[in-house]
Amino acid sequence: MHLTVSGIILRVQPSGDSDRLCTILTDTHGVVYAVARGAKSMKNKNAAATAQFVYGHFELFRRKELYIIDESQPEELYAGLREDIVRLTVAQYICQLAKELVPQEQPAEEYLPLLRAALYYLSENTRPPLLVKAAAELRMMGLAGYMPDLVMCAGCGAYEHDVMFFLPDSAQIRCGNCGSGTGGSVRLCRGALAAMRHAVYSDLRRTFAFTLSDDSLAQMAQASEAFVLTRLDKNLTALAFLHTLLHMPSTKGETGI
Repeated sequence: MHLTVSGIILRVQPSGDSDRLCTILTDTHGVVYAVARGAKSMKNKNAAATAQFVYGHFELFRRKELYIIDESQPEELYAGLREDIVRLTVAQYICQLAKELVPQEQPAEEYLPLLRAALYYLSENTRPPLLVKAAAELRMMGLAGYMPDLVMCAGCGAYEHDVMFFLPDSAQIRCGNCGSGTGGSVRLCRGALAAMRHAVYSDLRRTFAFTLSDDSLAQMAQASEAFVLTRLDKNLTALAFLHTLLHMPSTKGETGI
C-alpha cells in the first residue's frame, strides 16, 4: 500500500546502523511509524525531512508492520525551537502528548494544524511557552474525546463567579459558593477560566489567540496539566524535564492553589 501524506515528525529513533525510525503525525492516517533508510547520513535524500518537528510531505509504502519513507519534502523546520531549552522541551512534550492521543491509521485532520500552530508559536517565540502548552493540552484532550465541561458550575449552574474551581477528576467546574469539591481541585480566577474556555471551545484556528497575566496563566497551566495527568497514566519524560527547568513541582495529586 502506498500513501501520500502531509505530517509532522513527532519522534526520531535510531534503527540499525544507518536508518531512522520516525513517528509521524499525518493528516489522513493519524500516527504512523515509518523507516527512513540511510537517513542518518546528511547526504541521504530523506535526512532533512526526517528530523524531529519537521513538517513536510511524505511518500510511504507499507512493508509488514511499518511504512518505508520513499520520498520526502520538508516544508517547515521550526528552527527557532533550538534557540531556547524551555521552548524546545515544551515542543517535545506536546509531541509526546500527540503520540499518546492521536489514533493510528485514522484521519487526524484537526490535530495536525493544532500541532503546527503550537510549534510555530514556540519557534517564533510569539506566545509564552506555558500558554502554548496549556492551550494545546486542553484542545488536544478535547479532540481525543476527553472534553472538559467548562460551561457552568456543576453545582448551581452559574456561568461566572469571582472564584471558580476546576476538578480534574470529573473535568467540571464549581463556583466559590458551591465549594471546591474533592481534593485536587485547582482555583481559577475569571481570566484563567475565560482562557480555558477559549482554548477548548473557540475556532481551531484561534486556539492560541489570547493573552493572560502571569498569575492567570499559572492557574490555567496547573489546571490543564492536572487534567492531562488525571486522564493519562503515562510517563511523559519531557514533562518531567520541563518541571526541572522551571523548578515546578509535579501537579499530579496536588490540591488547588
